Amino acid sequence: MMQINWLKKVGNKADHNAFVGLCEFNQQLICCYREAENHISADGSICILTLDTKGNVLYSSRIAIPKTDLRDPKISITPDGDILLIAYARQTSINNQTIGSRNLTWLSQTGHSWSADKEFADRGWWLWRVRWHKDEAYGFAYNRKQNAIHLYSGNPRSNFHLIQPFALSLKQHKKGYPNESDLIFDHDNAFAIVRRDADSYTAQLGHSVFPYKKWTWIDLGRYIGGPVMLRLDENVALLAGRIVKHEQFVTGLLKMNLLNGDLQELLILPSSGDNSYPGFVLKEGMLYVSYYSSHEDNKSCVYLAQINAHSLFS
Repeated sequence: MMQINWLKKVGNKADHNAFVGLCEFNQQLICCYREAENHISADGSICILTLDTKGNVLYSSRIAIPKTDLRDPKISITPDGDILLIAYARQTSINNQTIGSRNLTWLSQTGHSWSADKEFADRGWWLWRVRWHKDEAYGFAYNRKQNAIHLYSGNPRSNFHLIQPFALSLKQHKKGYPNESDLIFDHDNAFAIVRRDADSYTAQLGHSVFPYKKWTWIDLGRYIGGPVMLRLDENVALLAGRIVKHEQFVTGLLKMNLLNGDLQELLILPSSGDNSYPGFVLKEGMLYVSYYSSHEDNKSCVYLAQINAHSLFS
């Protein structure tokens, strides 16, 4: 069984602290999340924390843009060793109507100070997350009206382009509203996990080989929101996200067979209400999981858990 060594509340300053990303940088953890009045308010800003591996906050910085709701920040390390932050920028009217949206990136060499923002990908398509493979970033973007995801690749700060439109769509695959996603790579193989919010609401496991133009999809048979993956070995991945347990949303960790999509529940993190959107770092036999939850005082706060990872490989 997986055991939680400790769980710490690391983000609770705003009324609503949520939508979490995590990566390792210089032997420390960088955690990013949205601070706002509520889940869909117009005032979203991004908080970026530097933490040690005991969960102590060493430094915090913040990014905000006037009249813009910054949503769902994600963080990764570029091939040059810089920290890349991405987020969805929703331009808002005085009564919180969306009047435009862009995918934005920022760079940092320290995690403390950040470059000016730069737009990437296509407007109208929400680029959810990027993963690096052979010095290229890859990511799916979704569009609700199109009921589809597009695959992009390149360098988000300079030349990031569409490489496969409609990689999963209602029109071609009879699977409605694919949206949030993650990617992992093994040599020339790519595996994708995609949340869906239509018809059966079941998540999809995708597989493709370079140049990632043709995708095959397996229906996982259950809902998984805000999914994130970590490759454990050739055929197995660790998967986390918002799952349904006893008719409630909770944040769960699962083991997934990449060949057939079989899922095994490993651990339910302390979570309820508005929750999930986790991030992973595996470091020296410990799994660090960042996520948000409202299980304490009905307030959405960001948590960091340290979990003994040795059982994952048994």
